Amino acid sequence: MGDATIAVFSGTGNAARAAGIMADRLRAAGLAVTTVDLAAGEALPEPSAGGLLVVCSSTLGFSVPYTVMRALRRAPRAAAGSRAAVACVCGSTMGRSGIIGGWSGAASIAALAALGRRGYRAAGSADVSYPENWTQASPPAAGADRDAMIARGDAEAEAFGESLVAGDGTFLRRDPLTRSLGRFVGFVFRVLARRALARLFVADGACTGCGLCADACPSAAIEMRDGRPAWSTACSACNRCINLCPAAAIQTSTARLVLVLGLNAAAMLAAPRAADALLAAVGGGSGWPGFGLASFALSLALYAALTVLQLGPLDALLRAAERSRALRRIFVAGPTRRFPRYLAPGFSPRIPSDR
Repeated sequence: MGDATIAVFSGTGNAARAAGIMADRLRAAGLAVTTVDLAAGEALPEPSAGGLLVVCSSTLGFSVPYTVMRALRRAPRAAAGSRAAVACVCGSTMGRSGIIGGWSGAASIAALAALGRRGYRAAGSADVSYPENWTQASPPAAGADRDAMIARGDAEAEAFGESLVAGDGTFLRRDPLTRSLGRFVGFVFRVLARRALARLFVADGACTGCGLCADACPSAAIEMRDGRPAWSTACSACNRCINLCPAAAIQTSTARLVLVLGLNAAAMLAAPRAADALLAAVGGGSGWPGFGLASFALSLALYAALTVLQLGPLDALLRAAERSRALRRIFVAGPTRRFPRYLAPGFSPRIPSDR
């Protein structure tokens, strides 16, 4: 009946679990299925004529991760009749009336568009909700709630696998605002927000220096320095490290969060005033043609310059402060110390071969 490739990116195992369920359903229908682990650095293979590519990925910031989008844009050109489908794995939470499923925004639209430019014909898209794993910001579900969410995610993965076998072309419905603004929000997350979130991670005194977080990071964004992890701008914000750490030593630093928010708020307020002052000085007090547009563009440039400073020299100063005995206790304090950690049942991430 043909073949299928399932390309999976999973931070804590939810997407890997969904991919396994869909793979079983496709095999039961007679398809030869190959699984590609994008989080382990594997590349998409050359497609076969009439083959099916299923992207099953974590959804971060209403987007597939940067690592996934890069792989899709570099995918080999589609063969005759090649099709592509996208399963967006989202985080669900528990509300008063029961499970609140996740929402992927325009993630599937952007992913299918990238594959469309490589010649693939869209075959379907779906949201698959499992327990939220954004432990950097909120506590994961536990106990019966977690089990109920996993069961729901399993059922949704099974249903999407059924729709792919049936070829009924099931797609997520998105309104025009989501299709436009949602794609922009996802772009901003891939380009900027994920990098800023990486700067909030810190290892506390429970860290043993085992290096598992660095070895298993899908984006190679963690480097061990003086026996402790340090995060770079390559981070995808997948939250694998904070959930995988055997000592639960990785935290979100409250001090870093306050400093980052404070710096960004100050930059947003100061950049327009600085831009107006610079343009007025250049114009010699006689006005500036298109002053409003020029001021806006210069404001963005000044804000971007401060962002670069935050991700470089200013971050280096913060890392130095964290190593100080007098200040370290302040920087490693954060709410995540009380949070449980989450890995999908049975999940053991593959270590990329180049580590």
